[in-house]
Amino acid sequence: MSRTAPAGIQRISASSASSAASKLAIGLRPGWATLILDARRAAAFDSHPWALRDAIPILLDQQPTMLPDVDRGTAILVYCQCTGQASSTRVARWLLALGYQHVWVLEGGLGAWSDAGQRIAGVQMTARETVGHWIAAPADATPQPLLAAASIPLQISVPTRRDLAVLFVDMVAFTDLLQRAQPESVLALVQTFMRCVSDVASHFCGDVRDFEGDGALLYFASPTEALPAAFNLRLQLAELRRQIPELPQARFALDFGPIVLGPLDGERRTLAFIGTAVITAARLLKHAEPNEIIITEAVMQYATSHLPELASRFSAASEPILLKGLTDPVAAYHTTFTPGVSV
Repeated sequence: MSRTAPAGIQRISASSASSAASKLAIGLRPGWATLILDARRAAAFDSHPWALRDAIPILLDQQPTMLPDVDRGTAILVYCQCTGQASSTRVARWLLALGYQHVWVLEGGLGAWSDAGQRIAGVQMTARETVGHWIAAPADATPQPLLAAASIPLQISVPTRRDLAVLFVDMVAFTDLLQRAQPESVLALVQTFMRCVSDVASHFCGDVRDFEGDGALLYFASPTEALPAAFNLRLQLAELRRQIPELPQARFALDFGPIVLGPLDGERRTLAFIGTAVITAARLLKHAEPNEIIITEAVMQYATSHLPELASRFSAASEPILLKGLTDPVAAYHTTFTPGVSV
């Protein structure tokens, strides 16, 4: 099966339970023990304190992120909690940039490993003490393909269906900004805005599917990652506006549901995201007020079960919203900006 991946990153499938376990038992590289790295934000270790046995936690929200500084011939397996491998792929790229030659990413992450019946253990933060030397992750100095193309394994000719959380964000009154400011100034504001969007997406194990004009489409494995990302992104952009008052306000729309992913071939190979959730979130965005996050019933139901504190910040719209092109009105929930709220 052919997969899109950065040169040098190898993959091991958690779905082949006996094969994956046996490979780790004998070492991914003959004659070398395998160093296992668990890449997450600190809060994710607290909320889900399970890991592969002997895994060393890598704290993605540590500034800078620190990585083991060991023999560059060491075989390294990286995994993360999200099914899309966005975080583990990013760490794998850092390792390759640091000169490591034998780097694997676990497909499907910790969840796929557990679902395949593999043994897991409690997270051991003290395992970090077994690493004698650490080194800062290198800056992402050169342009990289979207993590979408690297983290979602695809057969070239076969579509793949997944449940994904889709988050749209855009800049309010962007057309007005274009008419009253110089194009160079607008471009600088867009670059600042989109850099923040991309950084927050990666921080919450998600990725940017595409930038388009004044907005972006982000995707995540589930609302577990997407909803905190939306709140955090709103907070980060509000902080940026305090530093750069001319930066436009933002609005956010989030849906969750089945998405079919498939490659689009051409000069720039990319992925198509096809599903009602994409259309719903995109059109719901136009009904959000500045600094408002608007979500669908699917997200609300998920949040009520898994993220009750965040669910409590939303209230139902007075009536369902009829969106262009959709037959049935959409039940929506919204929240407005509250200064000082953090996630």
